[in-house]
Amino acid sequence: MKQEKQTFFTSEVIEFATVGVNFAGMMEQSDRMSATGFVQHAIRVLPLLYLKTTLLPEYEYDTEEDYVEDYVDEDTYTRLQDRVNALLGSYDTFLTTEHSEMQYSDAPIAVSVGEYLADVYQQVVNLLGIIREDNESALPAAIGRCRYYFAEYWGDHLLAALAALHRIAYSTEALATLAGQSNNQTPAQELL
Repeated sequence: MKQEKQTFFTSEVIEFATVGVNFAGMMEQSDRMSATGFVQHAIRVLPLLYLKTTLLPEYEYDTEEDYVEDYVDEDTYTRLQDRVNALLGSYDTFLTTEHSEMQYSDAPIAVSVGEYLADVYQQVVNLLGIIREDNESALPAAIGRCRYYFAEYWGDHLLAALAALHRIAYSTEALATLAGQSNNQTPAQELL
């Protein structure tokens, strides 16, 4: 009887990668999208990304022991954050009480959709890089790291950004303002 080699590329990992690539593409092409197209695409892909991350296999990750290569550098992070900031304009900033600095304040803290989505992008693309390279030996630690930081902060950031984008998507005033400032951009549907 032939024994099959165990693979870490499970259906959950493949489904995460599929949604992750969609999200990463949205972020990377945000400079070619209209603000309203970006918002509509984001409110559809972010819930799927959250779900697919929760379904990833559970692997241990030790922040001191496990080295996993990074694929997102500071310049890329900043460039994508700035693109979303510019795209959403005044709607990029929102107030939250879920920030770590809240323990020192009795007022909500202003945060950025662009920064929060760049946080999500960084962790998603770091895992996608390992998947793309077909690096099975590094994959368990990379999945563990992705899940670890998901629990630590980027899952919260995804949900907070989604809530802010939801408010924009269902605000007639916000949509009219964003549509008026981005008439020369490509709708999100044309990019996919």
